[in-house]
Amino acid sequence: MTRTRLPQIRRTGMDLFPGPEDGETVRINPPPFYWLRVEGVDSYRIEVINTKKETVVDAVTGDNRLLLRRPLPPGDYRWNLYAGERERGWQEFEIARDAVEHVVPTAEEVLATLPPVHPRHIYRRGDREAIAARHPEKLAVLRRNVETALANGLPPRPAFHHLPPDERRLAYRAAFGRHRDFADRDLVACALGHLFLDDPRAGGHARAVFLELIDRNPEPSGPNSVAGLFGDEIGLSHTRCLFAVYDWLHDLFDEHQHRYIAETLIRYARQIFGLLESEDFGHFSGRSHSGRLPAYLGEAALVLHGVAPDDEVRAWLRYALNTFGSFFPHYGDADGGWAEGVFYGSSYTRWYLPFFFALERHTGFSFLNRPFYRNVSHFFLHFAPPGWEIHPFGDGYWCLPDDEEWPGFFAQDPFGVYAERFGPELARRFARMLPEPDIYKLHLLDRFPLPPRTAAPETEPARSCRHFRGTGLASMHSDIANPASDTAVLVRASRYGPVSHQHADQGNFAVISRGKGLITPSGYFGPAFGSGHHAAWTRQTRAHNCVLVDGEGQPADDFRATGKIESLAERGNLAWTRTDLAAAYPGRLFAYRRTLLFLRPELVVVVDDLRAEKDAVFTWLAHTLSPPAIDGSRVAIRREPASLELRLFTSAAEPLSPRWTDRFAVGVNDNVPAPYRRDFPVQYHLSWEAPPAARRRFAAVITLNGASAETAFETGAHLVVRHAGRHLGIECDPDRPENITLDGEPIG
Repeated sequence: MTRTRLPQIRRTGMDLFPGPEDGETVRINPPPFYWLRVEGVDSYRIEVINTKKETVVDAVTGDNRLLLRRPLPPGDYRWNLYAGERERGWQEFEIARDAVEHVVPTAEEVLATLPPVHPRHIYRRGDREAIAARHPEKLAVLRRNVETALANGLPPRPAFHHLPPDERRLAYRAAFGRHRDFADRDLVACALGHLFLDDPRAGGHARAVFLELIDRNPEPSGPNSVAGLFGDEIGLSHTRCLFAVYDWLHDLFDEHQHRYIAETLIRYARQIFGLLESEDFGHFSGRSHSGRLPAYLGEAALVLHGVAPDDEVRAWLRYALNTFGSFFPHYGDADGGWAEGVFYGSSYTRWYLPFFFALERHTGFSFLNRPFYRNVSHFFLHFAPPGWEIHPFGDGYWCLPDDEEWPGFFAQDPFGVYAERFGPELARRFARMLPEPDIYKLHLLDRFPLPPRTAAPETEPARSCRHFRGTGLASMHSDIANPASDTAVLVRASRYGPVSHQHADQGNFAVISRGKGLITPSGYFGPAFGSGHHAAWTRQTRAHNCVLVDGEGQPADDFRATGKIESLAERGNLAWTRTDLAAAYPGRLFAYRRTLLFLRPELVVVVDDLRAEKDAVFTWLAHTLSPPAIDGSRVAIRREPASLELRLFTSAAEPLSPRWTDRFAVGVNDNVPAPYRRDFPVQYHLSWEAPPAARRRFAAVITLNGASAETAFETGAHLVVRHAGRHLGIECDPDRPENITLDGEPIG
């Protein structure tokens, strides 16, 4: 039979990335299969063959994912996707010999393990002594949380419906931030105080707050819905907390209250399921807020089993299991990186943990054994070691654990359960360096994990350089085990493009030394996501350490504006990474390669090779948190106890001189009503503009912490940088082949 090709085209930045990818080595067995939906197709056939051309899988499904019920022998395979007389085409993958066996249980199997009594979400009667022995320091914090909750009282009613639409949006942002104090923090803390501390004050207050929130209408017309007209954050707080809290407070309600509570919680579960289905989250898996919901839906199934209709409970749980068993998480890859950056990675790697813990408690099966979760502590080790004041890249890079703008988002411990279970010793040491806070601000549901039922798979040791391939992030450190003396060079070039909380900043890099941001992204959220400053500055290329072409950056609304980290390598004390950024400038550049070299610990060189269709003005950008001191072509940045000096060279024999400003093109408080304005630290913006040319090669030479480097041009446009007895050679003539050498030996 002759078949035509199935169209497998990404239509938005939210579409899932199909898997297994062509050429991928899969490290769980059996591998999950998932693909882009094709319009007009409601049935797919999946065929998998081995190297002997034997068919090992031949299955039909109406969904765009398939979970197998038995492992396959390790080795090489090919798989194809069919719809009627059309096919996608064969793609190859390998199942690694050390792949973790990972057969996802069915909804029926999970429900059969649930006890008929409550609590049964994560904890059971009799866990109190184990929690006290395992987490004594956390219980001390919990007691302070309870006192804070008792002093706060009941949550106020939302009060922004009467405001004009523009102000209503800002008022809603302020309201849901405050609401989290009562729901995510106080309510959960007191429910845990009832469970673990046997504190009647905590139990009574939790009961009162819980019933107050249950009384609030969750329908879409109101502010408490996960699909509301005003926003979804208050509804997300409710669906995140209410199912677990109900389970833990179950003995405090009478029969009438149980019926009333169940009706409301069932409405929330139906709302979640309806939203996921209507948005087709199984295809558009990059919808950031919806990415929280499958876990909440799974928790709803566990808590409401025996109360909600059986067919609905099974459907809810089946959806959660199939999601976490296939493409999830959208913004995380098998190497452990999180494409939206540390700020969002620190929260979005925790929303689903209560469901995972409960599932593990009941069945022994753990989604945490998947490669992403085993490796995510490496991401935080490289991008969020203790003491850093900045955490590139993406929204929230500027936020610290005690940040006033978004309190609680770092949740006091970005390493969390991942370092304890899977991390190399260095990640566990970093986790121990983070003291318990005075109180927990947001994440409490996962603060008291019980020991895993099965041994965790081994993880890789810590390395000074790491490429998080799927998310397009790379890290090069000089002394990763000692943040106080370490210098890190970080870079982003990602397949995700400027979607969700990511920016139009392909090729963006940062230099962090001794905990201080020396070269960093710039800009803030302002009063809310999508504010004038956030949209017109923070998300734009001009806010980042990138290049403008004729004054224009990368499109901030085109998911096709992607980048790629081609390689990351080390040789002795030299580390380097190469990026391909041409796709990030559609219609402006037909070639752009950025190479970053780190001669550790004191010299960084950034080489840009740009090709345009016609003459263009290229502007090289850098941003800092401290005012620059400029002496001719030299730029000095001092941020105690760290410092750097930067010079930018191009094909001419003289370096370029910079301009700088401490003003944003669009201020953080521009057009923001007075009640919602905030003061933010000043940032500084440097730019170098080169004469028009169709081809241009830049070389930025950066020395750190008082080190020096001699620079000279030899044979016309060949730049030689002499530092610490080493000779780094860089060809700056764009008409000659790119050539970078160290002591005469080619690099890359």
